[in-house]
Amino acid sequence: MSAVTDASILQGLFSGFALHIGLHLREYRQAQTVIAVTVEPQHLNQAGNLHGGVIASLADTAMGMSGTWHADPGQWRLALTLSLNINYMAAIAPGTEVRAVARTRGGGSKIFMASCDLLDAQDRLLASAEGVFKRGRLRAQDH
Repeated sequence: MSAVTDASILQGLFSGFALHIGLHLREYRQAQTVIAVTVEPQHLNQAGNLHGGVIASLADTAMGMSGTWHADPGQWRLALTLSLNINYMAAIAPGTEVRAVARTRGGGSKIFMASCDLLDAQDRLLASAEGVFKRGRLRAQDH
């Protein structure tokens, strides 16, 4: 149940979209994942705050990964989102680093539930999310 100490080795598991919006894997261990993004101009909505779609993508990615951890970093699973609910609590300005701290909350071998807190550097709660996900089959990571 140890964490992957060098989360950068799993950065390649992110899709083109996750890479495009600048997501960075900070922690990946059994039942918990932490992913961060620093808010840049391309992430902003018309009001000048972090776009809700970026927040949703950040939470969705972190929650999906939280239920797919495997002790062998060469093995991985995909997660398919079945449902996603987000509560937005605070505007997020440019330059802010937002961390999504996602935890698996329950489920079985194929379906799992997860929750996520989105926090700034001062641990202020910016948004929260919950989701239901389906685990894919175990795969070997291409290097």
